[in-house]
Amino acid sequence: MEDNQLFTELEELLQKLSIKIKYGRGYFKGGLCRYKEEKYLYLNRSDDKSMHISIILSELKSIDLKDIQINKTIGELLSNYEA
Repeated sequence: MEDNQLFTELEELLQKLSIKIKYGRGYFKGGLCRYKEEKYLYLNRSDDKSMHISIILSELKSIDLKDIQINKTIGELLSNYEA
C-alpha cells in the first residue's frame, strides 16, 4: 500500500478514536497529547509522509484498539511495528 493511501486510512482510524491531527513547524518530533477533554496528534509539517505514518503507528501502539474495527493492513502494521 502506498504512503498516501495508508496515511488516509490512518487518519480515518484517528477520527474513529476522536483524535484530531494538527500540523506545526519547528523542532519537535510529534506525537499524541491531550488538552482538556480533547486528544490531538501533532505532526511536524517538515517531515515526510513516511515519518508521519511512523509517528501515528507508534502512538497507536499505546492505545487499546480491541473495540475499534481496523482494516487488515493497519492491523498487520501495528502488530509488526517496532518503534
